[in-house]
Amino acid sequence: MGDFMELSQLRTFCLAATEKSFSKAAQKLHLTQPAVTLQIKNLEAEIGEALFERLGRSIILTPAGETLLSFAQPLLNLADQALDTVRQFTNQRGRLTIGAGSTTTIYRLPDLLQQYHRACPQVEIRIRNGDSELISGLVSENAVDLGLVTTINNLPTFIRTIPLFKDGIWLVAPPNYPSQITPSRLAAESLILYRAGSGFRRYLEDQFHKYRFTPRVTMELESIEATIRLVRSGLGLAFLPEIAVKEELANGLLKTVKVKGWNQMSRQTYLILRQDKYLTWPIKAFLDLTRELPKIDAARKTRATI
Repeated sequence: MGDFMELSQLRTFCLAATEKSFSKAAQKLHLTQPAVTLQIKNLEAEIGEALFERLGRSIILTPAGETLLSFAQPLLNLADQALDTVRQFTNQRGRLTIGAGSTTTIYRLPDLLQQYHRACPQVEIRIRNGDSELISGLVSENAVDLGLVTTINNLPTFIRTIPLFKDGIWLVAPPNYPSQITPSRLAAESLILYRAGSGFRRYLEDQFHKYRFTPRVTMELESIEATIRLVRSGLGLAFLPEIAVKEELANGLLKTVKVKGWNQMSRQTYLILRQDKYLTWPIKAFLDLTRELPKIDAARKTRATI
């Protein structure tokens, strides 16, 4: 990069492009707006092309800006990876960036990261939240070190997948509901499902298609916690991961319901990373910890029965 452009200019450019505002970029960078504007002008002068169109208070990328952005973000990700790699040989803190879905972040990561922090207290941990498609893209772009996903269809060949854990998916209902029902009875019930288009919803729809079942969906939510509350209130039934409702099941606030003729549903979670990923010591430590997951799960189940 040398005399051509500086990393600080590229960071400013990428943030301005993302925020579509010089002033918002300045706030996040703790700079003045004139300083941000000057960096962009200097970058444009070095390149010899306008990178943004100024439309009043808003800005949009020019074709040259869009092209630069497609190269700049991977360059910055690579620079961050290089710094993290070098820091393992110094007294500076290491860093681990993980991408995961909402359910994994809420119900799986806390125990896992608690174990990790005990072993590596000096490591800074960053979490990026999103569905499997987004997380897979972040891993592919080297924007996160590791990803935890439930869908691995159409992954690039350079992505390595490691099965981590499997969660049962249960139909749950208030405690006074029957323990088993027929598909026709279920078809008449109000179902509360996760939003359409999500990976979990697509999984359920695949299961429904397998059993030629048409659900009566009365509510679609983004929050598992909200779904649990609505089911407890008697406003419908829901299919939810067992780990998300384990406390309610243990305390008798909810119960599982078997659908006659249907097999037990379950969903596999995978750890994904690039095949060519340089394994810094924070990444190696996390991979080592994943081999201990069966013991962590056993300890969790033991605590739940005490």
